[in-house]
Amino acid sequence: MASIIRQFALLAWKNWLLTRRRPIVTACELLMPLVMPAVLLLLRPFVDATVADRPTRYDPFVVGRLPPGLRPPLLLHPDLPAPPTTPRNVWLVAYAPDVEIVSTVMNITMSTVNTIYFPAMNDSVPFYHAKGE
Repeated sequence: MASIIRQFALLAWKNWLLTRRRPIVTACELLMPLVMPAVLLLLRPFVDATVADRPTRYDPFVVGRLPPGLRPPLLLHPDLPAPPTTPRNVWLVAYAPDVEIVSTVMNITMSTVNTIYFPAMNDSVPFYHAKGE
């Protein structure tokens, strides 16, 4: 039991020495939990709060299928400009890093989303190929 108390005392002494040697770091460790909420409290009057009259309710859907109203963004919003070589009926996903394994995984994912979930929408474009440079 005495060795446990002595080890704890040595650990506490080491912690005290480290705190004393780095006063700026110690001050930051002590003040940061107070500064961050203070900043949020100071910014609170400048933000308008909106209260929803009714709660947002989403219809339940089966996990194995996407919701029926879900469509690719370029098809859902025809007024948005699209790249000239990109069909409007495919899902476009940005990803990083541009390496072979990630491109392979993304192509499999895009193939699944574009051909299985929306087969009628993708007669001309079976899937979207991610292209590296």
